[in-house]
Amino acid sequence: MPEEEGFTAYLARLRQANLPRWSDLPQFDLYMDQVVQYVNDIITPLGLDELTATMVNNYVKKGVITSPTKKKYHRGQLANILVIAMLKPVFALDTIAAGIDYQLQGREKQQAFDAFILAFIGAVQQVNSDFTGEVLINKVNRQDTTNVQSAMVYLAINAVLQKMLVEAMTAMVTPTQPTKKKD
Repeated sequence: MPEEEGFTAYLARLRQANLPRWSDLPQFDLYMDQVVQYVNDIITPLGLDELTATMVNNYVKKGVITSPTKKKYHRGQLANILVIAMLKPVFALDTIAAGIDYQLQGREKQQAFDAFILAFIGAVQQVNSDFTGEVLINKVNRQDTTNVQSAMVYLAINAVLQKMLVEAMTAMVTPTQPTKKKD
């Protein structure tokens, strides 16, 4: 069935994505166009939307990443941009920024980035384990259709629930800003 082949190909594409660890990131600073190209080479095989220079400029304006030095971005900024690009389809920029800040508490940037990448790789491996050879998208058998329907509902509900949990956790660990009293 074409649907099954498409889903199997999608799982294979996820499995073959080349997600860099900290030591794999460029060891030299990159200009904007190089950052955009580097990040897009990583995220587009995952099926994520492309990063643009405008997006990166907005991240800098909002203070989510630090300003480039002499128009060049260093490894730490690149790691943050990559994490943002991977989480942005689900989370608001403020939530991602607060999450990055929290993950950096008590550990080095390289540890936090590698933990994120390894968790992402682990989740991809789990999805492949859960679905490889078992997903039947379009069969005559009613039980198979019911299984796919159940899997879709389960995954959709989990996505919403996990998003809500992450946002609640982020709110709990984000320091509140004192409110100014009006005279």
